[in-house]
Amino acid sequence: MCGSGLGESGFDTLLAQVQAELSSRDGRITRLAPLRSVGDRVHLQVCLCDGGRPEFCLPVALPLRAVQERDVGSLASQILWATEHGLRVAIVEPLESSRSFRITA
Repeated sequence: MCGSGLGESGFDTLLAQVQAELSSRDGRITRLAPLRSVGDRVHLQVCLCDGGRPEFCLPVALPLRAVQERDVGSLASQILWATEHGLRVAIVEPLESSRSFRITA
């Protein structure tokens, strides 16, 4: 992951540690998919399988500082918070055309 300051191997190791922490806290999260680093944020997709539905992914941006500090607990907590709030948003129209959404819970 460019710009994370950990190198590809170090970042993959950190993601594996965060994934293990997430799995122990929330069984719906199936995997993390890194996207890119932009400025002071690291962008990921959090993939979930909830209630027998097909897997779907939510985008999450994490602070680069927490990644560089290898703060597994903080990263896991931020991902869980984003996931809980992301699951409450339903897109009414395709985001590209209208940017419409509603809160479902």
